[in-house]
Amino acid sequence: MTLRILVISDTHGSLSCTEKALKSAGNFDEIWHLGDVLYHGPRNPLPEGYSPKELASLLKKHRVKYIRGNCDADVDIRVLEIPEMPRIGMEFLGDVKILLVHGDQFEYEGGDPVSLAQAHGCSVVLFGHTHVPLAERCEGVLLLNPGSVSLPKSEAGPTFGIIDMDEKKFYLCSLEGDVLKEVMLVERE
Repeated sequence: MTLRILVISDTHGSLSCTEKALKSAGNFDEIWHLGDVLYHGPRNPLPEGYSPKELASLLKKHRVKYIRGNCDADVDIRVLEIPEMPRIGMEFLGDVKILLVHGDQFEYEGGDPVSLAQAHGCSVVLFGHTHVPLAERCEGVLLLNPGSVSLPKSEAGPTFGIIDMDEKKFYLCSLEGDVLKEVMLVERE
């Protein structure tokens, strides 16, 4: 059976944009949400379809692994009815070790995604925060940012990611479901 993971970040309470991403993604087994789930934050405008309570209800219908972002608070954990929302996570997909973070650590605590991934022995790092999609290798580490489905800050517009483990690929997709970029999770030797 194929393992397909929907990777989203920075939904900022937008029910309508998140619904579009879920629909465009098609079939998936679980969601990895890289932070800034319900609250729009003091620096952002209200996103289209802002409805954090309804977004929480929608997400509760799915299997979701959450990473805490800079706009997430303890109240979000209670509303989402989850036991915790860690600042950092690690997942193994086969022999691929993946680091999951929001990304604000790079801005506020110094460092960079490559160094953090290497410090944790990971070959892939998934992060959000910038609202700018990214899929590229740097110093042997695959850097993946799904962008934002609700408040994009790039010409690509609203975006999300899909990990397909049968193909061992990450797909960066527009909110309409068009593949903008695809990369192998493991470097070919």
